[in-house]
Amino acid sequence: MKRVQQIGDKINPAHTNKIFTCRFNPQAPNMLVSGSWDREVRFWDVRANRLANSIGNKTSICGDGVDVSHCNNYVVTGGGTLGEGVQVWDFRNFAEPLQKFVWSVAPSGDVVNPIVNAVKFVPRQNLILAGCSDDICSAKAFDYKTGDTVEEFHRVQGNCFSLDCSSDGTLACFGDAQGALHFENINYSF
Repeated sequence: MKRVQQIGDKINPAHTNKIFTCRFNPQAPNMLVSGSWDREVRFWDVRANRLANSIGNKTSICGDGVDVSHCNNYVVTGGGTLGEGVQVWDFRNFAEPLQKFVWSVAPSGDVVNPIVNAVKFVPRQNLILAGCSDDICSAKAFDYKTGDTVEEFHRVQGNCFSLDCSSDGTLACFGDAQGALHFENINYSF
């Protein structure tokens, strides 16, 4: 392997704190997205070695907490050190999230958004999978159009640190703190 470039080494620093996620956008192969503890989600044009856009000072990423929708119109972030939780953003306007999801509500009525470790858009469905650090329910599926919780995956114990779904959007896998992989059928019809 030969190094071809390093983003942020000439113009902008990539991030100012730990980077927890970076991935190429499958629908725009010259775009890389990265998320960090510095409360920045950044979109890079690798052809020009420069920052193309960002969700600035809005969500602290701690895990695989960023994904781009298959239609390339939306971005989901999962943060949490300041209670940001799961949020969906319109790619054309990052000023405010389109949707903020509520993980749970405390008996006092306060919204509880734990630290989100992983998020993923499910192909061919209006679903987002999210895994977090929560003792009651650490993995959920949300409908990103309505904001509703579609499913809670209670078999995932402790913390859900990693998740993924099949390319056809019918099967999900969650990795938990106990060292177990949980497979779930997510072929919903609405």
